[in-house]
Amino acid sequence: MSYVALYRKYRPQNFDDIVGQDAIVTTLKNQLSTGKIGHAYLFCGMRGTGKTSTARVFAKALNCEKGPTPNPCNVCKSCRAISSGSMIDVIEMDAASNRGIDDIRDLREKVNFAPSEGRYKVYIIDEVHMLTTEAFNALLKTLEEPPAYVVFILATTEPNKLPQTILSRCMRFDFTRISTAQMVSRLREVVADTGIETEDKALVLIAQSSQGSVRDALSLLDKAIAYGDKKLSYDDILTLLGAVSHEVFYDISEAVLKSSSAAVLEILDQVVKQGKDLFRFMDDLLEHFRNLLIVRINADRNLIDVIDEDYKRLQQLAQRYTEEKLLSIIGILKDAANDVKWSSQPKIVVETALVKLTLVDLWQREEGYIARIQHLEEQVAALQKKLENMKQGKLDEPFQGENLPPKPVDSQKKTLVDNKDVPEKENQSEKPKADTTDSDTGIIGLLQKDWPKVLERLSSQRKMTLLSTLKAGKVVPAKVEGRKLFLLNHGDAVYEEIILGEKHTIEEIIKEISNVDITVKGFVSKESFFPLEAEAQDTDKSTEKGEQVSDEEFGQKVIELFGKDNVIFIDE
Repeated sequence: MSYVALYRKYRPQNFDDIVGQDAIVTTLKNQLSTGKIGHAYLFCGMRGTGKTSTARVFAKALNCEKGPTPNPCNVCKSCRAISSGSMIDVIEMDAASNRGIDDIRDLREKVNFAPSEGRYKVYIIDEVHMLTTEAFNALLKTLEEPPAYVVFILATTEPNKLPQTILSRCMRFDFTRISTAQMVSRLREVVADTGIETEDKALVLIAQSSQGSVRDALSLLDKAIAYGDKKLSYDDILTLLGAVSHEVFYDISEAVLKSSSAAVLEILDQVVKQGKDLFRFMDDLLEHFRNLLIVRINADRNLIDVIDEDYKRLQQLAQRYTEEKLLSIIGILKDAANDVKWSSQPKIVVETALVKLTLVDLWQREEGYIARIQHLEEQVAALQKKLENMKQGKLDEPFQGENLPPKPVDSQKKTLVDNKDVPEKENQSEKPKADTTDSDTGIIGLLQKDWPKVLERLSSQRKMTLLSTLKAGKVVPAKVEGRKLFLLNHGDAVYEEIILGEKHTIEEIIKEISNVDITVKGFVSKESFFPLEAEAQDTDKSTEKGEQVSDEEFGQKVIELFGKDNVIFIDE
């Protein structure tokens, strides 16, 4: 007899064999016990969760000689025929290859014939979302009012593609992913039945790699048995899957806590020498730190699909991290995982990301310059508002700035006084104009707030050259003048040519995200954007050289700061 794959050999033969779908099994059993059988069912869920197997068991329970019964005997003629797929009253259709209107018309004609062997005629239509619109329309009436002896079971992995007219006529059941613990329990039963010697850690790794699909888990087990020759070890499964041991992730976590860059690079070097897949390594490492975050915030245990032994270890490690640090780590790894896919040197990308994790002050520095710019904008807006109020005579007291120069003391005994004591005719000079309007200030604030979203959109559109340039230069929106945007570049000047060459891309994304129609005009220098810092540096240099500021220069700086209309010098 030819070899039968494990997922076929161990296909569920009754409701008790179905793994991880207790709610669905209980509902179907109750219907069979009470005789309240529906005419149309919709089984939806990811691959390998038991949709078709449950449909076959249900068909067997309907046509069993002792049925309808929640426990088919599996020994009568009907049960054996359904198990072997030879019963003509249980029709399985593949909608992917029989998707046209002619196939559905043929089905409608045959529906009217009574079952020849069993009690019910059961139609199992797999991948039903592949039917054409015309085929769905042709099926509607039959699906809504079939003969009393007909039961339809529709199975699909994409229920969102089904018309609402179909969904409303079916009793829907959503099949969930199988947890790792349930999968391991099922795998133990299989290896015990086959007499294979195995390590428990190997079964856990197979279950985790199957991503909730029993069929995938049994297929991996089949492959592992062939590789290990009747013996399954944890190391063999790692080699077979190209995966990295969980101990590696715990070692990296310890190195990050110790801020040891050399240690993480040595660990990565060993991973590369073993020929492991860096894409999978980054995905697994990202999931590891995600699990630590879930544990650290005391979220529901069910959100982490690991066995109890691993969960306890995660709890011990998570207590040594802060939520903020874990969030920063996940952000760094997410960006690196995306860059690895498009880089010609993926190892360098991974090395850079791992070194970043070990830098203690990185999470404080990575707040970026956007928050700083926004703070400066708020200070400038507050200063402008106070100056306007002074001009309109709304303040009872002179403006008290936080960084005003000290009162000058000179030979001419000049004193700085508020202009409200000066006759009105002496206060007729032209008022200075602000460099930007309130509208421009609001726009630049919005663009700075949405800038991280712009970078994410560039990543999703795979504009990796432009994205890398913006990140390398730490480029951020700096100033808006009349719907013209000026950027601030903290990096090399060569970045500006690349960015201006792709400015239309930036403009389109800004319009989509911020709903602002704006033109990227150019760049501003750091000296012009941070004048107070530049002036402070010049003052420091002058002080170091022993230079003194003259009375005339000091008076001119005061006028430039507060405006000619707001101050006047008088002699004491």
